[in-house]
Amino acid sequence: MSKKILSIDTAVCTGAGTCEAMHPQLFRVSAEGYAVALKTELVEPEAIEAASSVLDVCPTEAIRLASAESQSDGDA
Repeated sequence: MSKKILSIDTAVCTGAGTCEAMHPQLFRVSAEGYAVALKTELVEPEAIEAASSVLDVCPTEAIRLASAESQSDGDA
């Protein structure tokens, strides 16, 4: 099973809330005004599909979804 890492680029997120409106189980807009990923390691196909569906609708393209394998290579 493929594991994905979900993250938010807070430098570009404007807190529009589209992600939270679509999938409140995965995203929340914080008091600071930007989205937060409630789950960062996704393994369930439904969760990966839900996160993927938000990638194209985020107005600032702040949502990142990467393969876990590519994230683990640079940890030093």
